[in-house]
Amino acid sequence: MTKKILIADANHTRRNLLRATLHDPRYQIIEASGGVQALALREVHRPDLVILDESMPGISGFEVCRAIKQNAAAGNTPVILLTDKERPEPAADGAAEPDVYLSKPYSPLRLLTAVEELLGPVGD
Repeated sequence: MTKKILIADANHTRRNLLRATLHDPRYQIIEASGGVQALALREVHRPDLVILDESMPGISGFEVCRAIKQNAAAGNTPVILLTDKERPEPAADGAAEPDVYLSKPYSPLRLLTAVEELLGPVGD
């Protein structure tokens, strides 16, 4: 069974790198260029995993993550947040957090490992 992965990054080059890193017949890649588009595509495609860049204009990746995690229908959708910072302290207000933080520049191998850990076994 193919797993859907939504990647959202305002930077076209980084989206291309993510797509190339995740290129595998077991994955269907859906791309968004910003937070608003990511939320809309999540509603339409119901991805199994969402990968967000924290630094998107308009709605940040962290805000998109919170929206996903606070939506009862999508609250169990795993989220990887790509960030320029070290892992921040958990939000004091108890707001939803991503499942995995990856600091940029991240290792492609670390990204693949996180994806496989979050998606579990994927059939061939």
